[in-house]
Amino acid sequence: MKVLIIYVPALHKGYVELFEKYSDAQIYILDLGVVRDIPRMERDIRALEANYVIKAFEGMGFSNIKVLRKNNLSEIKGYNDIIMPEEDVSREFAKKYLQGKDIKFIDNFLRWDKDNAKKKNVVTADEEISEDEFDKKMMGEAFQEAGKSPDWWRQIGAVIVKDGKVLMSGFNRPLPFDQIHNILGDPRSNFDYGESHELCKFIHAEAALIANAAKNGVKINGASIYVTTFPCPSCAKSIAVSGIKKVYYSEGYSLLDAEDVLRSFKIEIIRVKLSNSS
Repeated sequence: MKVLIIYVPALHKGYVELFEKYSDAQIYILDLGVVRDIPRMERDIRALEANYVIKAFEGMGFSNIKVLRKNNLSEIKGYNDIIMPEEDVSREFAKKYLQGKDIKFIDNFLRWDKDNAKKKNVVTADEEISEDEFDKKMMGEAFQEAGKSPDWWRQIGAVIVKDGKVLMSGFNRPLPFDQIHNILGDPRSNFDYGESHELCKFIHAEAALIANAAKNGVKINGASIYVTTFPCPSCAKSIAVSGIKKVYYSEGYSLLDAEDVLRSFKIEIIRVKLSNSS
């Protein structure tokens, strides 16, 4: 018999569909006492007790659901056909309690975890890749701005354009002054690519331009932004509420939900192909 072992912190359609798919399996919902042994999982304050989850699913007509606690882990020893979602809790639980078992990890997005939050997602442009001369010229200016950045980790340039005119341009720079990172170092250097991008002495180019536009009364509603690298999640949110309608980028991936945020605000995403890029 199949067994599905799963962490269910909150009820939503994804879990219902998964339970329907494996309705013939014995389902074990991980107790919070097990889950909170995993580093940082105590922070998930929304997490429901497993007993409440079971009552909800039983009310929907599901059966064969049990709570898996530390005191009844022996119940799963006899199972060999074990299924778990591909996420951090599953991997950590399997490493600790299911050594030697052949586990099928299913790729089914149910929640943000420490792995998929860092995943680099390929961005799908809304149009054909632009090779328009004006777009290439603006992107070239963005790269020129990027070259001014003192950030050894990553240099990003951005240009805001409206009605064919450059309103402002800039690059990522450290605050409160340009050499602070050379004196004290940058906390960002303690993390790998894609991790903790917000723990940085630098203000991102896009965020700086949007803030300066607000300070100086520059109207950017309906404008376009050209940025050398696809915006991070924080900058995507700033762009989304700024009134900017088009994002042109040359390289990079979408992290977390950056692309989804832009699309939800009907912002057009266009990749600009420069002569020396693929």
